[in-house]
Amino acid sequence: MSSKNESDDGSNDAATTSTFPHRNLDQLYCPTATYLCAIGANPLEEGQLSSPSACIPCAYKVCNFDIALDQEFTKLVPNQRPEQCPRSIKRTKKSADNDDAPTTCVKDGMMGYKRGMNVLTVGDGDFSFSLAVAKLVVSDNSKSGMVVATSYEDLTTLQRVYPAFDDTLNALKSCSTKNIIGYKVDATQLKKTLPPNVIQPSMKFHRICWNFPCTAIGHGQDGQNESMEENKELVRKFMANALQFLDECGEIQIIHKTKPPYNQWDMETVAMEEINKNGNELEFEYKGRLVFDKCNMPPYVPRKALDKKSFPCHDACVYVFGLRRRSVESTIPNNEKADIDLDATTSLDPSSVIPVTTKLIDTLRTKHLALASYKRELRRPSDGNPKKGKKQRKRK
Repeated sequence: MSSKNESDDGSNDAATTSTFPHRNLDQLYCPTATYLCAIGANPLEEGQLSSPSACIPCAYKVCNFDIALDQEFTKLVPNQRPEQCPRSIKRTKKSADNDDAPTTCVKDGMMGYKRGMNVLTVGDGDFSFSLAVAKLVVSDNSKSGMVVATSYEDLTTLQRVYPAFDDTLNALKSCSTKNIIGYKVDATQLKKTLPPNVIQPSMKFHRICWNFPCTAIGHGQDGQNESMEENKELVRKFMANALQFLDECGEIQIIHKTKPPYNQWDMETVAMEEINKNGNELEFEYKGRLVFDKCNMPPYVPRKALDKKSFPCHDACVYVFGLRRRSVESTIPNNEKADIDLDATTSLDPSSVIPVTTKLIDTLRTKHLALASYKRELRRPSDGNPKKGKKQRKRK
């Protein structure tokens, strides 16, 4: 399967035409919660008196607006920091108020995770992603569901790099006594480096996840073009290693950026090469991509390798791989891209997944451009003279 660049128009919605190019829409879906946030229609939480405003960061996540694709939109509606997302603001306030009540985002089925699943996370930095997964899969009584959280680094290094690591680790352990922690685990040699109690025939996982895979390079660096081939080989070996630990209805997920140079990795093709080379008896396949939204998985914060700093990832997608026709718990819907009534927001399940189409992108684009125009009108003085308006306000 060949990969298209994010600047390509891979739309399957031929009935809709636009004057600007869209991102690659081929096999692309998004969490309904992210769309609802982007359009300003997320379900109200307890104690919330009015509907949240349409979220600019989430609109960028879904539509991947870029100056190379849409100069008009990026000029009139510039992107914001992810912390400006209404869900992130609400969650921060809850934390400040010591309110442990769950948000509407943390629901069974969110991002393809369900209660009772066994999940293996690979290459987790500060274990905040593993903690987010544990909150989604471990049942309330901790009798089912577990997370095997692993890092390429040792415990001492993680404690030195990430100031809050011990707190995250303790929270992960307190979620369930079944959770297992592994250090110095090599994604390309899982059978040799996973904890001994994981290496057993009965241990199979419903999800095996690696976020932003990258070769072991210098402090705080990103995998750029000079190491692209090395990174591709890393992905090939990981996939071949992970397959032996996968449940027959499970999925391997790789989260990665999609803008250059990362789109040149050709992730959906590269990840399948080693498996196809060794024979595809299990009919393993690439199932599609899901817009990644870290706000759906609190308290996850993407961080650079060996660096406590976070990094922007609004263009990131979850690449999903699994057995053909074995998708009872699939992250990607089995049906073809159905025509979703985007206006019937109250009938959409926030924990579900919907297809990204040109119609969906056009809907979000129109909404945010209209809001931007309305806000400019509110800021404009009634006599059309900005300087005079400012003086009048000062005298008042």
